[in-house]
Amino acid sequence: MLQLKRNDLLIGFTISVLLSIFVNFALLMRKYEFETGNPGMGIQPPDRTMYYLLIWFFVFSFILFIVNSLMYKLGDKLFRRKEYKRVLVVCVTCISIAYGMFHLSPVLYTTIVVEWIPNSFMTEHLLVFLTVMLSSILIRLLGSKQQMKLEYEQLKTEKLQNSYNALMGQINPHFFFNSLNGLNALIQSGEKQQTLAYLDELSNVFRYILQSNKKELVTLAEELQFVKAYTYLLSVRYEGKLFFSIQADTPYLLWYLPILSVLPLIENAVKHNVISKQYPLQIDIYTTHEDKLIISNKIHPKSEDSKGSGIGLKNLWGRYRMLTGKDIQISNRKEYFKVTLPLLNKPIHS
Repeated sequence: MLQLKRNDLLIGFTISVLLSIFVNFALLMRKYEFETGNPGMGIQPPDRTMYYLLIWFFVFSFILFIVNSLMYKLGDKLFRRKEYKRVLVVCVTCISIAYGMFHLSPVLYTTIVVEWIPNSFMTEHLLVFLTVMLSSILIRLLGSKQQMKLEYEQLKTEKLQNSYNALMGQINPHFFFNSLNGLNALIQSGEKQQTLAYLDELSNVFRYILQSNKKELVTLAEELQFVKAYTYLLSVRYEGKLFFSIQADTPYLLWYLPILSVLPLIENAVKHNVISKQYPLQIDIYTTHEDKLIISNKIHPKSEDSKGSGIGLKNLWGRYRMLTGKDIQISNRKEYFKVTLPLLNKPIHS
């Protein structure tokens, strides 16, 4: 069953009242002139005629507005993806009703007012008809724009959630397994202090990852604090084989980037490179004066390693693009693999 929302009825009522006053403005001014003792507008119209025309043009425009809205809703159900058919149904129906009401007007006038109507008011009827039609089109366009905006925001949220889920799906299995292996090795070695420190950093990493679905952007200071905890776990696992250099200019510590942006890059470097006494891996993380964060490492590819699918970098690029409007830069030269992350001096509120 076709129904109009309360907001649509209120808009139609308001437009109808304004149109009725507008097309009867001359009559209202003429009555005002006579009541103030300055009959400069010609013959005073009978009160019954003026009241009738005020009510009639309100009813005329309000009915047209309701029919217009209902026909659009009916057209949406009958002719999906065929806009011209919807418009045709609306126009034919509204023109037919407007034509019938135009010829009904003098009949009602002589029945209710019992006086001869001065003219057919064809110009006024045409003006009201065109105004209602154009207003309905404008309202529909604005509603469609708002609906598209809501759908875009919904798709954006879903895409961000999917990217986050994909990121967690990549991190969790490897990270949990390797972290437990590292903890097991420390427990077996009997190094109590290092085991406690490892557990402390591990809890910091878990806490940050668990909170990541509640945040989108974080300061560089927060991200690097997590990175230091995470790199500590890796350093224990690859003792004497994996090294990190983290250098960030103090002003940039309060700048922003998407949460968990650095983690997949570290994971990527560890996964695809040889890490041994002969070929230790050095990962450098530093800021530049161009408002960028660089993550770089020397390339020592594993002999059995394939190029990979690049899903991790694609997910990172998608999240970065959605949350900041900026692109990451990837440089894969012969000796070094480098990723550049733009920093934001303030979070973007979409």
